[in-house]
Amino acid sequence: MGAINAFAKTIETITKHPKLLLIPLVIALLLAPISAYLLKDYTALFTEEMQKNLEQKQEGNVIVEEYGSIISKEDMEKFMDYIKILSLLGVLSALLNAISQYAIIKGVLTAEKGEEYPISQLFTEGFRNMIQVFLVNLIIGLIVLVIIMIPLILVIIPLAAGAMTGSEGLLLAAIFLVILIELPLVFFLVGLGSMAVPIYVIKGSISAALECFSVAFKNKLSTLAFGILLLISTALIMVVPGSFMGLATLGASGFVTQLLLNLIEAPFQALMQAVMSVGGLMLYLELTKEERNLEEEILEEVQKEFNDFGV
Repeated sequence: MGAINAFAKTIETITKHPKLLLIPLVIALLLAPISAYLLKDYTALFTEEMQKNLEQKQEGNVIVEEYGSIISKEDMEKFMDYIKILSLLGVLSALLNAISQYAIIKGVLTAEKGEEYPISQLFTEGFRNMIQVFLVNLIIGLIVLVIIMIPLILVIIPLAAGAMTGSEGLLLAAIFLVILIELPLVFFLVGLGSMAVPIYVIKGSISAALECFSVAFKNKLSTLAFGILLLISTALIMVVPGSFMGLATLGASGFVTQLLLNLIEAPFQALMQAVMSVGGLMLYLELTKEERNLEEEILEEVQKEFNDFGV
């Protein structure tokens, strides 16, 4: 119930405060030309490589396939340049998206108190907390990555044994272990990770963001279920712009094509950012609601005792 309530509140909150989407939309539109310029020469990199490495020629009624080398030195250098540009773009995107992530969460918290939330002020606060939010995402991301990798050892052993012996049974066992262990773990960690930045925004401390682990492990099923809902919703949001990516694989490349694709994708990215940010906040508030109610009751009792003593 906690996951369903949190997800329902996420949709309701975004619907009630649509102007909060402006900040992630501005960030996405800002990144669009930067990304297009950096990737303009790499749009058709993989399709071209596939065409080079697998050439077909027909001799009579027989099609002969000529396989080139795995990868040439020139192509390897181009691929490494592509990885460097992707890394640079990834860091830049993470920093700028940290602004919108903080601003959205802060805006929702402010609106829930019945107060005004000027977009310019939220953007300014997001910029001031950009590095902190980036660090929270980095720290939680690294911890989550380690947690995901540990069970993979159980999968690698039967996978390697199956590959060496040619045993289909061991290969199927490895696939089954991936589905059985990794998939639920990923869902759980998605729900867990979504709460980290909201906790930072609420408590103003990077170390406090680690509370997401204790909250998630106390509410395992709700966290896992919310992770499933969050991944499904974000996947559905990105289906539409993803369909336009076929333009790049059909031979269209360059700055203009990449820019067009990025601009089409921008509003969907903004909506996805809002769903993930608001969703993590609503999950945290829902899972800690009982604790907050208990704290409020204790404070009321203490205040009542003070009043009885005339303090």
